[in-house]
Formats: sequence, C-alpha cells, structure tokens
Amino acid sequence: MLTTQGYVRLADHVVFRELPFCGVLLDRRRCEVYRLSQRAAAALRMALEGGHAQSPYASLLGAPEPEHHGALQRKLVQGLQQRGMLTRISPGRGADEHSPSEEDPDGG
Repeated sequence: MLTTQGYVRLADHVVFRELPFCGVLLDRRRCEVYRLSQRAAAALRMALEGGHAQSPYASLLGAPEPEHHGALQRKLVQGLQQRGMLTRISPGRGADEHSPSEEDPDGG
C-alpha cells in the first residue's frame, strides 16, 4: 500500500484545522489561536500530508488550488518550527516515531 506522507508533523500540543476559507492552528499549551490564510493553510496541509494532499473543501470551492507553495511553505514551516509547533520527520521514519533528540529527558 502506497501512502503519501509529509515531511513535518505537528507538536503534540498543536491542533490544525483547515476550513473552507482559512486555516486555524491552536496551541493548547499557550492557549493561543493562529488564523492562516487559505494559501498558508494549503501549504501547511501539503507539508503535513504530502505534496498531493487535496483540500477537504475542494468540491465546495470549485477553483483549483495553486500548485506551487514552495517559498510560502518553507517560510511557514520555519516559523512554526521556531515556535515549537512543528517538528521535521526524518526520511524513512513514520509520523509517530520520534528522533532521540525529541525524547522526554525524564523518560516518560
């Protein structure tokens, strides 16, 4: 079975939802909500789920999504990583596997 996977994953305390005309990120640790533009939400979805991930609202919106989000995606991912909201997935590793540097120092 072929699965498409993105190259980043959300931190455990972050929730992302894509709505028809925007995206929403909730940082539960800081109790902060971030609104993303429709383009930024699409770029984040593609980074999380893989380059060919389709919007859950594509049939409602009708207009095709722009295919190239490269610069926006890099800038968005970098900013969210700096805030501790995203982590990169190493090639060949599953989304639920953590790198040794992400392990809890307390062992829990």
